Amino acid sequence: MLSRAKFQLKASAHLAYVCGVIWAALSLCGLGIFGWSWLLLAYMVFAAAVLGHWSWRCAWLKSSTSVVAMSWTPDEVCCYFKNGDQVSGVIMEKSAFNPYFITLHIRTAEGHQFWWPLMADSGPVDVLRKLRVFGRWHHQKPTANQN
Repeated sequence: MLSRAKFQLKASAHLAYVCGVIWAALSLCGLGIFGWSWLLLAYMVFAAAVLGHWSWRCAWLKSSTSVVAMSWTPDEVCCYFKNGDQVSGVIMEKSAFNPYFITLHIRTAEGHQFWWPLMADSGPVDVLRKLRVFGRWHHQKPTANQN
């Protein structure tokens, strides 16, 4: 049986950079759709507000609902929020565990679902590696029929 692995998350400059790149790409798409008009400006401001909130919450961990620590076992994951709350649940199969970017999709015990992005600089390197290995091996789907 694996012991509970707990680690603190830290602010991710890489995730904030990704937010900036996404905003630039959305702005260029808006330019192609709206041309040089006030709709482009409104679209760019809206995209900046949405991505700014997302960056504030997920990249810089400044929101009261930001996940600042995590722990997991094969049976459950526990997320600790900045406001002191904690949520237990399970990691869903649609989570992605890549070397540079982890997306955790979590279903809570109450039935709610949420996701949390983790970049390579979001926490201790060795713990994130253990989480990637755990996620890849724990959530594998069989590729062949076993009759």
